[in-house]
Amino acid sequence: MQVKPVILGLVLFFGCNIIYADYDVAKLQNLFTDKKQRAQIDAARSGLQTPQELTKTKNVSVLGYVTRTDGKSVAWVNNKNTLDKTSVGNIRIHQASIGINKKVGLTVDGKNVNLKPGETWSLSTGKLKDNF
Repeated sequence: MQVKPVILGLVLFFGCNIIYADYDVAKLQNLFTDKKQRAQIDAARSGLQTPQELTKTKNVSVLGYVTRTDGKSVAWVNNKNTLDKTSVGNIRIHQASIGINKKVGLTVDGKNVNLKPGETWSLSTGKLKDNF
């Protein structure tokens, strides 16, 4: 005999929720992302790149490097160091080449280049510029 009031209460409860289930269509964008947004989110979560680093690099500057005999060498490329990772944005630094012939080996968009500290390389023109 108490089943009917319980069922009636559930129907009214869910019925009222459906009527008052107002939503904002603009907030649905938070649920769905395009490929570029998904790549930025994945890169930020992995810790490999920040979303700002996902933009294409136009110029690559080597500010300096430190070679270590007992550990990992470090290079400063585009005002960032390679202490914790081997890439800066879309620039891959070849750790084994740091300091060989007083240069740092880099790969940017499939192009290999060796830069001395103080040099800047333009990806679009392919020219080297000495900053000092």
